Amino acid sequence: MTMTVDQVSADVERLTRKLMTEDVDRPISPDDTFVELGLDSLKLVDLLGAAEVHFDMEVPDEEVGSFVRVRDLTDFVLRAR
Repeated sequence: MTMTVDQVSADVERLTRKLMTEDVDRPISPDDTFVELGLDSLKLVDLLGAAEVHFDMEVPDEEVGSFVRVRDLTDFVLRAR
């Protein structure tokens, strides 16, 4: 099944919001960094794991450091599918 950019973006936002510790009601922009959203490196790993399960894909270990902004994860999912 092909997902649209909007669908992937909404799912990434939902997965991210589950791991946010503060200001969970604030809007999430594709340009927000995960640090700005309160995700430390451990929570980012949790997010990537949740994304792997949700989108049925794998994030190579060498790619983990490249996820800085919400857009980075959305773009990766779109390329991986």
